Amino acid sequence: MGNYRETRNIIKSCIETIKTILSENNYDNANVVRTFKQVYDIPFDPQEKTAVICVRVGITVYDGVELGSHLLQRKPMVLLDLFCSSGGQLEDLRDLLISNLKYGFDYQEYVLTGGETTDATYEGHATNGKIIVNTITETDVNLMEDRSDLDIHDRYRSLITLNCIKSSVE
Repeated sequence: MGNYRETRNIIKSCIETIKTILSENNYDNANVVRTFKQVYDIPFDPQEKTAVICVRVGITVYDGVELGSHLLQRKPMVLLDLFCSSGGQLEDLRDLLISNLKYGFDYQEYVLTGGETTDATYEGHATNGKIIVNTITETDVNLMEDRSDLDIHDRYRSLITLNCIKSSVE
């Protein structure tokens, strides 16, 4: 048995939260992944309104909790790359995620077997705090080419940036 470290726990906690949001809002053709390779491995069909959300952690800042202490408070930047089938779907999905994630989400610590890879089997998880969202930024991704010349995954893209604080200290 093993445990994910903090960054992987943040990513997995966010992925599970987004999957719940999508399920509750009947987004059946949306996938949530953690790498760009996984994004491009998913067959993308605009007729089926396929969408993919890639969850990553960017820059993380560590602030000291108090003078003389070695305890740190983690402030991760969570990046959500949205890949959609149309401009309307992109706008709707972006608004759905922002309206739900602004409240933050539970920080889960995951226990797994079979190694600490993407193929690991999850044995369970325990809540150990919250990921608090301080600010949200949405940015259209413009690859500076005509949409018809782009890979089908890249035609309607956006990036949501969540500047967060992990409530528990390390």
